[in-house]
Amino acid sequence: MSTELSPAPVRGIEHGSPPPRRGRRAGLAALVVAIIVLIGVGLVIFGWMVNETHFNRPSPELEEFATEIDRLPGVASVDTERWVEAPTFSNPTTTVAVAVDRAGLPALLDAACATDYPDGVTWAIRVVTPSSTEVSLHASSPPDSEAASRCLDFGFDAAGLIDELGRVGPGLSLQPSIFEPGRLTVVEVEEARAGFTHLLPLVAYAPNLLAAAGLAFEDDVEINAATLGVRLSGGEAAEYLALLRELADDRGVTSFWASDATQQTDGVAKVQLVAPALQQTAIERAITSSALPIAAYSIRFIEQ
Repeated sequence: MSTELSPAPVRGIEHGSPPPRRGRRAGLAALVVAIIVLIGVGLVIFGWMVNETHFNRPSPELEEFATEIDRLPGVASVDTERWVEAPTFSNPTTTVAVAVDRAGLPALLDAACATDYPDGVTWAIRVVTPSSTEVSLHASSPPDSEAASRCLDFGFDAAGLIDELGRVGPGLSLQPSIFEPGRLTVVEVEEARAGFTHLLPLVAYAPNLLAAAGLAFEDDVEINAATLGVRLSGGEAAEYLALLRELADDRGVTSFWASDATQQTDGVAKVQLVAPALQQTAIERAITSSALPIAAYSIRFIEQ
């Protein structure tokens, strides 16, 4: 007589119970961790993009190019950087910052033309004149593979304009540029002294600046500084000079900015000044009685 033994029940597993979920839970946890990591990486890259973080990509060619520039006569310093940015980390950008005296500028510009450095270059050149005027120039040259010429185009005759700025603005730190066709802008990079009277020679000789830069007499000249902002059209220099001289010398105006409607976010052309309260009526009278377009502008006094 045989006896059949039933298999012993397996503890923890009952008939009809679902399969274990341990593996499923582990996969879900791994997925959550992966998502968190991806979000963290994305935030880091986004932060790099917002901050325009540079990731250096030095090259022997750039070091050789920097050495070549540093050996040029009149060059006081050379700083270079080659970098990439998030998110592509490709297409390196090269900047070359050079300080040079006026006599050494032609050789530097010739070297920029003749270089066989392969990448495009963003140039920042600081030229010191014999009168201690510092003139900042900015231009870019395309990569060697794309360029018919590597020569720097500033939009004006750099040498001629530097000489004229050195003559009329000794000791000033200035940056000329063409922000839009038909307008030469001269920015005071570092404030030389309080008030704006030291900038009035730039106003007086605005036509000379255009001529020295090889630009048309009809072009505008914009003077942009912490204490003075004016845009001069052809033939306005003498009238503007007389008005600004009166406001500074006789009315105590220390800051003066005039902007037409296209330069204002609210679309209202205005003159804004810093001046003594007791002189405001006389100042308004001087501006509105002038033959300049600003005679019709709104006038606003700023406390300072």
